Amino acid sequence: MNIAVRVSGLHVSFGARHVLREVDFCVPAAGITVLAGRSGSGKTTLLRSLNRLNETFPGCRTTGRVELDLGRGLEPVYGGSGVRPRPLNEIRRLVGMVFQTPDVLPVSVARNIALPLKVVAGAPATEIEERVRRALTDVGLWEEVADRLDLPAERLSGGQQQRLCLARALALEPAVLLLDEPTASLDVRAAADIEELLLRLAGRYPLIVVSHSPEQAVRLAARIVVLSRGRVRRVLEKGSADAAALAGLLGEDE
Repeated sequence: MNIAVRVSGLHVSFGARHVLREVDFCVPAAGITVLAGRSGSGKTTLLRSLNRLNETFPGCRTTGRVELDLGRGLEPVYGGSGVRPRPLNEIRRLVGMVFQTPDVLPVSVARNIALPLKVVAGAPATEIEERVRRALTDVGLWEEVADRLDLPAERLSGGQQQRLCLARALALEPAVLLLDEPTASLDVRAAADIEELLLRLAGRYPLIVVSHSPEQAVRLAARIVVLSRGRVRRVLEKGSADAAALAGLLGEDE
């Protein structure tokens, strides 16, 4: 199995509060890996460990080893002995992240993608228009917004905003995509559209998705990593558990 992410002995604490303890797991280079667990089990903290976003929170301490394939084989993000990790801005460009609530910038639809391309990726002006179009096409949004690219992004529907956030991440040409409950704030129809999009993208990128829904986890995942009280309790491969069995496993943590 080709591996996109390998985590070994990961421990994350915030002050005196230990959130993750001795976490070990791998993410295949293809398909969707879902992080499942009850509220407080450490799912989001684990996700943020992969792009070092936890470091933006006060009192965070991380030990252990995290390796990602960012285009030249597995390399350390944390814990690399004798190997200097890439700069943080490069890591966060190559490890794209989409949050639970759409976090569109207070600018137009087009500038939501063009600004990060210019500021983060340093893309030349001659490329930006085409990369904006390509990213919007990738998420099925181009035909819906092509004639209103100057519209403030906040005026899009919730589902459109979430697809715009995903397009913004894709435009930066990531190696890995992280999604933290990407459908939790959407209605049923918009959530189904996002799920369909993620399944399409899984053929091109390794996706790591936090989900609170056993039904969604089973629909999407090639692999489910079940967390309990900051530890990996079980790793389930596709077809090894249905939604009811997964819900029962999560319920045992009560």
